[in-house]
Amino acid sequence: MNDESTNPFVFRVEISPEHVDAIAPRLREALAASGNDGEITRRAAAIAEREEKLRREQEELEQRARRLSEREAELGASDDLTASERIRLAERRQRIDLSNQELEEREHELFSREAEFEADVLLREDRIERWREELKDLEQQLERRERDLAAYVDQLQGTLATADRVVTPPGITELRRTG
Repeated sequence: MNDESTNPFVFRVEISPEHVDAIAPRLREALAASGNDGEITRRAAAIAEREEKLRREQEELEQRARRLSEREAELGASDDLTASERIRLAERRQRIDLSNQELEEREHELFSREAEFEADVLLREDRIERWREELKDLEQQLERRERDLAAYVDQLQGTLATADRVVTPPGITELRRTG
């Protein structure tokens, strides 16, 4: 293979969110034409859905943390916190900390899945590009063989046509051999 097959040309396109709806039908058609059964599209939609869910959970946790801070500030202003209020505040803090930790774990998991998704897409692109190169090489080889075969047929037809036109009298070929 040539040097181009070892360093394939990669073309990447970035699409802004406001343009996604406009090109989505064309993108689906292109993915379907490349043999994609829709798995990549489904996985991308699932990742987007998870990202949105994590964003909502993050907002909820931030609101809860703000309310807790406000409540602590209110209660901190008064020195007469009861033991049960302190216990409840400590439990809330602990739940928020656990929720934040869980959210970070989910976010890490989402990033891992997204990386796997991107790697899968890249592998598929590389495989398709390799197949294209192999197909191109095979097409060139086929064209060369077709040309060689056509030249050989022309040569045979020329030889047969010449043999039909020149009729040698019997015995002349023997004289040439002896002489």
